[in-house]
Amino acid sequence: MSTLGTAAGGGDERPTLLVEGWRGINHSYAMVNQHQLLHLGRWFRLYHRDLPYYNAQWSAQRSSAGFDEPDAQAIGRIPAPAPDTRQQVCYRIGFPLRMGPAAADRLYVFGTSEWQNINGFVHDNGLRRGLRDRSLSIVTPSRWSRAGFLNAGFEDARVHVVPHGIDPARFHPIDRGTRAAVRARLGLPEDAWAVLSVGAMTANKGVDVLVLAFARLRRRHPHARLLLKDQSNLYGIGAEGVLAGLRQAHPAELDEATLASITVIAENLSQDGLRELYGAADCYASTYRAEGFNLPPLEAAACGTPVLVTQGGPTDDYAEPDFAVQVESRRRAEGIRAWLEPDPDATLARLEDMLEARVPGLDPAAAVPRIHAGHAWASVCERLARVLRGG
Repeated sequence: MSTLGTAAGGGDERPTLLVEGWRGINHSYAMVNQHQLLHLGRWFRLYHRDLPYYNAQWSAQRSSAGFDEPDAQAIGRIPAPAPDTRQQVCYRIGFPLRMGPAAADRLYVFGTSEWQNINGFVHDNGLRRGLRDRSLSIVTPSRWSRAGFLNAGFEDARVHVVPHGIDPARFHPIDRGTRAAVRARLGLPEDAWAVLSVGAMTANKGVDVLVLAFARLRRRHPHARLLLKDQSNLYGIGAEGVLAGLRQAHPAELDEATLASITVIAENLSQDGLRELYGAADCYASTYRAEGFNLPPLEAAACGTPVLVTQGGPTDDYAEPDFAVQVESRRRAEGIRAWLEPDPDATLARLEDMLEARVPGLDPAAAVPRIHAGHAWASVCERLARVLRGG
């Protein structure tokens, strides 16, 4: 349920906050912005200014954020500020990172640093200006991502870590009947052990590592299945193309039977549809190389699904052994970029451990209440509000 406040004036002692960001679409920055907007009105008189989408082809019609109607309307109702007015705080959450002056006393810029560098990610070559502007601070969602802003030259005190969250009203375990119906709709046999991965099919996500490990897993366990939910509507990179490239590079690994056991989901999903997908899987896997936070594993865990994630990256901030299994990785660097290379043999071994229920202490159902209590958007937005108020 939304706790969105209004931007009404007289007698309201809350400070004014202008949020500049994206609404309407399901890009990760836009989703974070919209979830935060639903809560920040508790602490601020809230205004919003829409930034131009990074890609002019993006639209809510093709890539809807998937909120239910009451929340979508609440987000859309946040007013723009009156012309030529100055606010107490401005919070920008779009890409590229805009570090230019704001009509506010203090400016906070949200950003992620997947590769632990932000060179080329700042609008209009404004990094030097941002480093000099003492009224500007950075908000970033993980310790891994924070390192990229420190590497760029920002002082320690100007880079604040505020994690992302989940909506417990949306992301929770589904009942057995719904799970059976969703699995039937996906064409999963009753005895299938299904691995799910959601997101862009870009190199930083490590989907190639997962697909090749799955191919080896399936040779040992023919009932294994892989579900890939891509973001082709936003990025133009579909899972089908990635699979075709891997088939060409590894024909012996990806034979016809293996490819037939992989289901690609390309259509846009609502938040409820995404919950059902998480709940239908037996394992959520993210063998990533470079991420800023990586929210889908946390959402999946909130639905009671155990997760497999790369060790050493941003998921270390929230992964707990009762719901998460970690894959060993090696830190790699090239120039100013750093990333993690998940071990392929360890990926296979950890998947097989999960399939055969050989992971001591793994109890994702028991972890759900703790995830709902400690990682809800309402809780993390309270932390964000303290940062934005200078606390």
